[in-house]
Amino acid sequence: MTRRFDDGRSSEYRRRGLRITLVVHQFPPNYFTGTEQYVLAVGRELQRRGHDVDVFALDPAFGEATGPWRESREVVDGLPVRRINFWMNLGRDWLRMEYRHPWMAEVFAAHLRERDPDVVHTFHLRHLGADLIDRCVEQHRTLVVSLMDFWFLCPRVILIRPDGSACDGPPDGGRGCLACHAPELARQLDESPVRDEILTLHTASRGESRPGWDLRSRVASLLERPDYLRTRLAKADAVIAPTRFLQSVFVANGADAARIRHLSYGVDTGSLAAEVRALRPAARPLTFGFFGTYSPHKGPHLLVEAMRAITGDCRAVLRGRASDFPDYSARLTQSAGGDPRVRVGEPFTRAQLAAALAEIDVLVVPSTWHENAPFVVLEARAAGLPVVASRFGGLAEVVEHEVDGELFAPGDADELARRLQRLVDEPARLARYRDAVRPPKTLTAAVDEFEAVYGEAAAR
Repeated sequence: MTRRFDDGRSSEYRRRGLRITLVVHQFPPNYFTGTEQYVLAVGRELQRRGHDVDVFALDPAFGEATGPWRESREVVDGLPVRRINFWMNLGRDWLRMEYRHPWMAEVFAAHLRERDPDVVHTFHLRHLGADLIDRCVEQHRTLVVSLMDFWFLCPRVILIRPDGSACDGPPDGGRGCLACHAPELARQLDESPVRDEILTLHTASRGESRPGWDLRSRVASLLERPDYLRTRLAKADAVIAPTRFLQSVFVANGADAARIRHLSYGVDTGSLAAEVRALRPAARPLTFGFFGTYSPHKGPHLLVEAMRAITGDCRAVLRGRASDFPDYSARLTQSAGGDPRVRVGEPFTRAQLAAALAEIDVLVVPSTWHENAPFVVLEARAAGLPVVASRFGGLAEVVEHEVDGELFAPGDADELARRLQRLVDEPARLARYRDAVRPPKTLTAAVDEFEAVYGEAAAR
């Protein structure tokens, strides 16, 4: 029997030790980008406050090596984790399994019965499937959804077309996603003699097609995705967006504005600022830094290009993971190889964060996608570093132009070079930006807000 509560007062709800299940598409130690690190930090803080917290996570290593379905139960930094892995070909339609996974939903339903949580808080459902939301609703679990990116709207997640141009949401009710996300499938549909019949059948079926390898089923999987996920998101008791930009994009794509609440991220920085000051050398060339995955949409190549046009005593340090986009990373390294002032390095661990931040004077975030609010920007803020970023997405909310940093046109390496050159030439400007930097919201404050949301959601 699911426990319900005597009243809706969030203050009383927060004082109680709750049973909370956090859900995420991947989790440390093997996966350690921003979302996973945030879930870990939130879980540990909730646990510190006396809540009983566990994590239900996917291990997205889909190689067919050790069996079609694998599970493990482990403890990561004090948090119990149930981790699940499956073959890509376990089902008949991989496009559909990315957002709709009935077997995973049944496993999750059993997990809920076993754990009996008061609150389920999801952070990412890619390859887990939004069917998990249905299981929460069926068992009357309080459900909170944090939007970490655009997955509920975009099968590519980043709302960027293959040519690099920005997208505002599923075009033409999802028809536009075919050519963008599955161009070979779109070509097969256009060349099919029964193309019109397939599209007519899809409309008549009202999103109730079945998975399969045939053309009609594969097409239906992408066409049905937008409505299926929009409907599931509307079932949540509370939806949280970390930036107003992200909130606005979801509202523009049909989400109920009254249901999506803007709550910015919080970061657990501890003594980060003091550690960075202690590690920073007294004198060195002005150092620009890029921290993140080496990928086209993160834009590290723009910093490398900009450095070619910058003169004066400066250098650039890039630290990131190359394995996700190996061809791009190889070109990036080759491009940087001709400039001795540019170093392309490996990623750093959480324990090395202070040392990495102490290596740079300005963080550069040259993203070419609707970036949300990267945790590295918040960590740079905590360390007192100015940020130069693309004028795009949520970045414009966390960088105050020409106050504590600067914004430039996305993809414009020439403008980036001019702005960085000005920082080289005008030390007083850089000092002014540094003095204006304010620390970000703390993790403690963010979890205070989560506890309040849990109580309000339960009351509804």
